[in-house]
Amino acid sequence: MNQTLAVETPDVTRQDELLQSFRSVDAVVDALRPAEPIYCLYPHVLRQVADRFVTGFPGRTLFAVKANPHPEVIRELYDGGIRHFDTASLREVALVKEHCPDATCYFMAICKLAGAAETAFVDYGVRNFVADHESEVERLLALADDETTIHIRMKAFDPASVYELSSKFGAEPEEVARLLRRVADAGRRPGLAFNVGSLCRHPDAYRRAIAAAEEVVTASGVAIASLDVGGGFPTEYPGLGSHPVGAFFEAIREAIGNGSWLGDGGLMCEPGRALVAEGQSLLVQVILIKDDMVFLNDGVYGGLSELTMSDNIVQYPSRVIRPGGVVSTAKHSYAISGPTCDSYDVLPHKMDLPADLAVGDWIEFGLAGAYTNATSTRFNGFHTDHWVRIEGAGAMPPGLDG
Repeated sequence: MNQTLAVETPDVTRQDELLQSFRSVDAVVDALRPAEPIYCLYPHVLRQVADRFVTGFPGRTLFAVKANPHPEVIRELYDGGIRHFDTASLREVALVKEHCPDATCYFMAICKLAGAAETAFVDYGVRNFVADHESEVERLLALADDETTIHIRMKAFDPASVYELSSKFGAEPEEVARLLRRVADAGRRPGLAFNVGSLCRHPDAYRRAIAAAEEVVTASGVAIASLDVGGGFPTEYPGLGSHPVGAFFEAIREAIGNGSWLGDGGLMCEPGRALVAEGQSLLVQVILIKDDMVFLNDGVYGGLSELTMSDNIVQYPSRVIRPGGVVSTAKHSYAISGPTCDSYDVLPHKMDLPADLAVGDWIEFGLAGAYTNATSTRFNGFHTDHWVRIEGAGAMPPGLDG
């Protein structure tokens, strides 16, 4: 017998009624002189990036909520035209439905807690799921109706990506074809899904994966309802060397061709980072300088965790703010530490900062909207939930400010 799972109703207080609005991050510093880190949302940037995907990608765009689950981020993307959401847990489903009731949620996680899929199906009307193993397929078939699409995930990691996502997830082509037939034979809608890896730097990765997907569909002998090309779209971090996102859209469009092998569900993607990284910055303060090491009030246990997880590939553009003063144009290379008592709390790369950097200066990190607040811990009691909106005409975070 299928079981359902109780889930707490998210706090549905309108966060935008609580967030203070400022014309710039400099104005935040002038007004608040913050001693704790602050996440700074740039709503106009979030909406612009959402429109980039809605108008540029040749199919449906789902926001992968895991990248940044803040309610205000979800609403701004919705206002920018995103109506579909990739949710990896029942809590994420509930979060999206509470703040955007008419949005469509897709439960695109391979592993689900007992009762989670059933609750999503019954209570939230979710009709899109994913699996890569026979046992999970059978579990989903037991609850599915005629409108349910069960996507089978195929291994598709490409070395052009920074993070691989196929050692843990995805079935081999022969198994994918067999599972597609199982879903079709059960009278349900089979779909195909893959993910080339996060932070993909070259659009050819999608060409190769789509060609492999078409071969699997042909081998299966069934008509798929839809193809999900996953996420992986890049953000142009300093030195990453990725192609512009428009080149990825064009590569996918060319690889799909006339789309005759796609079903009525068509094509969809699940960007997380690429939708939210640009629209948020992180404001931190210098709390100690010891020789060539700068201590900040945030670090790898907080909003700067991905700088370590990416093996020094992800780096954030930055600028120093000193109210009433001018910082030196001369640079010095500093090691960067967070505030905790753990020696692991040090960034994997040095930063070139003003040679006269001083305790009390603030640093704004740009391109910090993905996997910052989403992965922050409460280690040593350091954690921030302080958010503001930056809404001045022409205001842009580092990395987008020219």
